[in-house]
Amino acid sequence: MAGNIRRYTNTMKYQFDVTLDHRFTGSTRWLQPEGREDVIGMGTADLDFACPPCVKEATLAVCGENTFNYRYKPARYYDAIISWFDRKYGLAVQQEWISSIPGTLAAIHMAVRLFGKPGDYVLMQTPYFTPLKAGIEGAGCRFLANPMVQRNGRYELDFDDFEEKIRRYRPSLFLLVNPHNPTGRIFTMEELTQMVDICARYNVRILSDEVHFLITYDGKKHIPIYAVSERAKEISILIFSFSKGFNLMSLPHAVVMIADRAMRERWERFVYCYNFNYASNSFSIAAVTAVAGGSADLWLEELTAYLKENRDHFIRTVSEIGLPITPLKPEAGFLFWIDCSESGIKPEALDRVFLDKAGISLNNGLTHGEDGRGFVRMNFGVTKKTLQTALDRMNTMFDKN
Repeated sequence: MAGNIRRYTNTMKYQFDVTLDHRFTGSTRWLQPEGREDVIGMGTADLDFACPPCVKEATLAVCGENTFNYRYKPARYYDAIISWFDRKYGLAVQQEWISSIPGTLAAIHMAVRLFGKPGDYVLMQTPYFTPLKAGIEGAGCRFLANPMVQRNGRYELDFDDFEEKIRRYRPSLFLLVNPHNPTGRIFTMEELTQMVDICARYNVRILSDEVHFLITYDGKKHIPIYAVSERAKEISILIFSFSKGFNLMSLPHAVVMIADRAMRERWERFVYCYNFNYASNSFSIAAVTAVAGGSADLWLEELTAYLKENRDHFIRTVSEIGLPITPLKPEAGFLFWIDCSESGIKPEALDRVFLDKAGISLNNGLTHGEDGRGFVRMNFGVTKKTLQTALDRMNTMFDKN
């Protein structure tokens, strides 16, 4: 099957077509199962591309210091994050709102343990990202689902169910994932405002996981929870990371932003014993400071254009050659949520069949809950060559069926 990806990328400063062999680097996505060497890793949500040059420069500078003693986060780190929110969203962030944890999942799990108590309900939209549900239940809390509704190939919120679940079960927390994983939805200002208003009415705190916020398409913009309203700042904790968009996954670092003073003081007391304030990873701090300060803005812009070409080419080609699958069009991130209900493959076997018959490793939708039945999640943050190879293999796989 010939590939003909429409390209904006010929005029780019940065080239993302360079193939890096991740199979022997310890990359979890590219681990070769069962002794195979031909499997394309398209499951885990990280990128196949080299980091922005400023990340390499910043981390090499740290290495050159030849000392890795305890360190506080420098003023330039806070200035870079504050500058980012001002440049991108016109949002005024205060330094005292900012703390950090080594990883978004760790930050979210700690927040659930602090602001929820065993037996409390925690509300989430479904389908969900499995480790978030595990963190809720690991804290002794009870998972409460607000299923999203699929209409015309797009997931929408069910606000009647959202409010009814809150009214009936009185959850202590609502864990918002925006942009949403795995569907790729960016929630609108109207949707966010309605969620905030309902949560405020019933005294429900919001944990806003915004880790997929960096890459957005088609003129749609991510809206941080703190850009919604002053009321949102009073009841919300914003948790995000620069790792997804800049490919810093093995430099774990999450920013925890808490505007409300009472919640912030509780958080600071809770995390004090973990020593995160001055036992910081010097490499993570340097990398975040570099990208948040603006040195990688053009790199991110060009990466987004490259990924948009990948997204559009995959959707177009699947339709043109008549594959019995339907990829939903993500508004953010680099993950496809693909409806395989017409493929003739049993939902429980989807990932196994793609692996055995096409040599493609991806995520079965059932790992994202029962609402993921009949779906798979697939990473398109790969080179165009890799994406085309995956399409060719899928075409061959379904031709043989």
